[in-house]
Parts: sequence; structure tokens; C-alpha cells
Amino acid sequence: MDFLKRCNGSTLCYFTKRCQRACFSALAYKGLLPESMMDLAYGSTSHTVRRMAPQIALRRSCATTLIQEQLKSKRELPQFVQQHLDRLQLEVTGALAGTVNDVILYGVHRPAGAVETPSNKISFELQEMAKYYFSQGGKLYRPTVALLMAASCSHDRMLEAVSENQYKIAVVSEMIHTASLVHDDVIDESDTRRNRPTVNALWGNKMAVLVGDYILAKATQLLCSIGNAQVVSIMAQIIEDLVKGEFMQMGVRDSSSEARFLHYMQKTYKKTASLFANSCKSVAVLAGCNENIQRTAFEYGKNLGMAFQLIDDLLDFVAQSATLGKPAGADLKLGLATAPVLFAAREYPELDRLILRRFSESNDVQKAWDFVLNSDGLRQTRQLARQHCEEAARLIAFLPNSAHFGEHLTDLAMSQLDREH
Repeated sequence: MDFLKRCNGSTLCYFTKRCQRACFSALAYKGLLPESMMDLAYGSTSHTVRRMAPQIALRRSCATTLIQEQLKSKRELPQFVQQHLDRLQLEVTGALAGTVNDVILYGVHRPAGAVETPSNKISFELQEMAKYYFSQGGKLYRPTVALLMAASCSHDRMLEAVSENQYKIAVVSEMIHTASLVHDDVIDESDTRRNRPTVNALWGNKMAVLVGDYILAKATQLLCSIGNAQVVSIMAQIIEDLVKGEFMQMGVRDSSSEARFLHYMQKTYKKTASLFANSCKSVAVLAGCNENIQRTAFEYGKNLGMAFQLIDDLLDFVAQSATLGKPAGADLKLGLATAPVLFAAREYPELDRLILRRFSESNDVQKAWDFVLNSDGLRQTRQLARQHCEEAARLIAFLPNSAHFGEHLTDLAMSQLDREH
């Protein structure tokens, strides 16, 4: 019951509230919770209820009347967006194999009648390892953002106003993201991702680095096929930012608390938010939008990406390892001081020494963990994420086609606050 130790009087700490909600959610799952008490299980906002209802309905067909009503009102992705996402994995696999036809004809294995040469043997091996990551069924969150932004930037008000080139941006965004995961796993010496062995765990670090490079090379080929120099330049900025962000993450931290936090926010933009921001800007350029709209699309993606990473950093402390798909507390073990730690250090200056030595000494990780859980750091991290979510939602009104797609983009932004993995 360690999570109770910050409670006093009638005040419930963050973890007590989570425990309370978990109990009521379990009753709701069993169909034993009265409708009048549903807010205790799902929170007071209709947004949260709307998000949770489909999950419960899938697990239990005898869901309550309230949940059934929420299922009816749930806002599904537009059909054309879902169709693009459904074929995206095949498109990516096709890009890695050379053409989509190669995948349709041969599947993921080398054709039986193919003549093996040193060159094509290497190609097949690279393809197998690259496709291993894409076969794990990611959330396709970045392509979803790109496709919805593309439709929102359309000037013709059509419901399916996403061009082939805009769709390619969605594909490229997922390929760049996946390549960065492969490289991150090598740098972090990670053995698992999404509860499966990483490429480096199966084939070694050298091959994993080459696989990441191979995916980036194929993404670049697909990007160049768009034939728009401005878009190529914008998307290339993502890769530059990823590299700079990794250097920042590895760099020595300043002794000043404020400087460390600024460093963290800049690193977060480069490693995570830049991909969202520049993908959104690219589809706006391809839609023929003016510079103001391009800037709005960029800022939406930037704020969404910042919120996404802040919630990721928070979940590293509060989510279960099985839900995260990686060990909880992984950032501390890597020597990384994320937002919850940096906020906690303002209450507990003793954390400064641990941060500067990257939690390298015996018991440093456990000490830092305890400091964070006994501080206001998690609440402040969530509050900062909320600010970015709300700013992203505010910007949607300035997009040309926001009447059709603004609600979907708002859902994507605000749902970050309810994310569990």
C-alpha cells in the first residue's frame, strides 16, 4: 500500500484514485455497477466513457445499457482513412521488397525458383529482418494523424480528399518511425519491444543497424517518388532531428534545473514531435495550403507529439510492463531523466545528484523511483501534456476542412490523456 502514503485527510493521491477507479471498472466489467455510478469507473468526462466503452463491449457481450449507448455514439475513423490504414502494412512491406507485386507473388519468403546470388541473398535477409518489425502490428498512430490532417487541409470539402502523394507521406512516416525504433533498440540495448524479441536480440547489433538504415533508404526512395522538393526537404528534417535528439539524450546534463528541463523539451521535440509536426506540414503543402495553414498543421503535430511523449514518460512509472510492451522504469535504468523526474527534483533536490550521474550508482534507480512517486511530478507531467493537447485541439478550427475532420483530430489529441500504453 505504498501508494497511500501521500494521502492525508480527505485528499486522495493519484495512485489511490487509480486504485479506486480500477475497482469500480472491474465491477462495471462484470455488469454489477449501477449506471448512476458509471462515472466512478470511467471518469466524469464523456470522452473517457466513449473511449472505454468499445473495449469493454469487445470483452463482454452483456455490457450495460450505458455502455451500449456509448458504443452507438462512438466516433469511428472515416472509412477511407481506415481503408488506407488496412493496406498500409502491405504497402510498406512492398516498399521494402521492391514492389507490392513482389509481396503478392512471393509473400514474405524468397521464391522457390529464384537463383541465389550474394547480392539477392543479402537483400532477402534485409527484407526478412525489416518486415519482422512491421509484422508486429503497431498502432499506426502516425499515419492516422497524417491522413486525417491531409483530409483536414483539403480545400474542396470532399470526404475522401487524400491524394496518393499525401498517402505516401503517411507510409513514409511509419517507415521512419520504425527505423528509429530499430536504431533505438540498439542504442538502448533493448531485448524486447511489444513483448517480442527485438531485431538486435535476434540478429545482433550490426545487422539491426543495417536494417534500420535499409528501412530509411526505402522510405527515402518512396519520398522522392512524390516529386516535390519542398516536401522532401521537410521530411528530411525529421531524420536530422532524430539524430540530433539522440545526441542530446546521450549528452551531459547542465547542473541548472531549468536548463535541464529546457534540454529535455528540446530533445523530446526532436526525437518524437518532429515526425508528427513535419508530416502534418508536408500533407498541408501537398494540399496546396498557404503558409499560415502549413504553420497551423505543423503546430498541431508538434503539440500532439509533445503530449504523446509526455504521456509515454508518465506511463513508464504507472503502467504495467505487460501493457507497455517493455519493462516499467526502463528510462531510469537507461539513465534518462524524463519529465516526472525533473518535476520531482524541484521538490526533492537530492534527485539532482542522481540525475547528473545518470542513476549509475547502486540503488539510484530505486531512490529516484521513490522520489517520483512521492512527489507531484506525475500530476505536473500530466498537466503539461494536457496543455499541449488543448493547444493542438485549439488549432484545429483554423484548418480549411475542419468541419468534417476536426472532431477526429480533437479525439486524437485529447485521447492522449487517457492512453494506457
